[in-house]
Amino acid sequence: MTKQRLTNLFYQRLKLFALALVFLASSCLASKADTIAISIPRSGDFSEIGRQFEIGATLAMEKLGQEHELFIADDGCDLDQSMLAAQDMQSKNPAIVTGMLCNITAVTVADELREDKTPLLVAGARSIRLIKDRDREEWNLWRMSPGDDAPADTIAAYIINNLKDTPFALVDDGTIYGRSLTDAIRLRLNDSGMKPQFADTFRAAQSTQSGMLRRLERSGVEVAFIAAASPEDLLTIAKDHNSLGIKTKLIVSEQLASLPYLEEAGLVKDGLMIVMQTRLEQNEALRELLQERNIEPSKALYEGYAALEVAIAALGNTTQETTQNLASKEFESVLGSVQFDNQGKNLDNPYRLFVWRAGTFERLDSSKNL
Repeated sequence: MTKQRLTNLFYQRLKLFALALVFLASSCLASKADTIAISIPRSGDFSEIGRQFEIGATLAMEKLGQEHELFIADDGCDLDQSMLAAQDMQSKNPAIVTGMLCNITAVTVADELREDKTPLLVAGARSIRLIKDRDREEWNLWRMSPGDDAPADTIAAYIINNLKDTPFALVDDGTIYGRSLTDAIRLRLNDSGMKPQFADTFRAAQSTQSGMLRRLERSGVEVAFIAAASPEDLLTIAKDHNSLGIKTKLIVSEQLASLPYLEEAGLVKDGLMIVMQTRLEQNEALRELLQERNIEPSKALYEGYAALEVAIAALGNTTQETTQNLASKEFESVLGSVQFDNQGKNLDNPYRLFVWRAGTFERLDSSKNL
């Protein structure tokens, strides 16, 4: 064999070797871009919520992500199990991770995947810590779910915009939930120079709340926001408010969102207001799909579908590109638009005010006082 032919053969083989390296690199890249991981509780006390989320996620993959692979890890909403779930997902080299319905899971997964810089799209956990500690902990985390402070933002905005010249009250049931919510509202009002004219705490789990309602009436306030952890307490208050003929207008926390489905709903008079998330029935396309499949809609199902919509739309060719997409783009989902601020917080607050009329909650026009 001549020297020239040996040289040509060497360069041909070198060329083939280079092409093989390019193919291998592109295969690894495609594998990373094709894998979406979700961390949900498939076992434990929250498994039903996880099951509903999985149904929604699977439907979204079927409709929008057929070229991608879905990997599901069972975190059980438990610390130890969440660590194992994070390691399982890490082994699949995912392009993006979503789900994380519980706070303990979101923090654990964020810690475990910190070095990989894998984008984390939190779709259920609501802890304010996820946003406050994000930069310090170097988490590549984006919280799509509303924060624990979202209802307080909505109520405070309503009071500031509509009740400047109206005496109002803040009332809670003494629980951690109730006290935290009214305290958060009070802090926001203080920033605007507003204070409630009356504050009260009632005893939970009583057969009547007429005493608290009479105190409201004597205080002279026209509007009262009532935060309670139990729907039973709020239902008792709403029924007593009607039977006693109390004129004070009431706004209650989201625990009474199930009122349209309660047997005693007829004992609640029109005009009761509630702060809660926008109703799911707004998305006609998904509602029709669920009807075709004979699937009952649920909040977790919608959250699973929306999480996969955003995850798929955010995918880029590299981790850095996916991260940049999450940082800069606005996404449409069945739960509305999703866009993140520079702290990874979803700019949309899904909490709105609704008013009870004719056996259902109707969206309150935010530009008008009731």
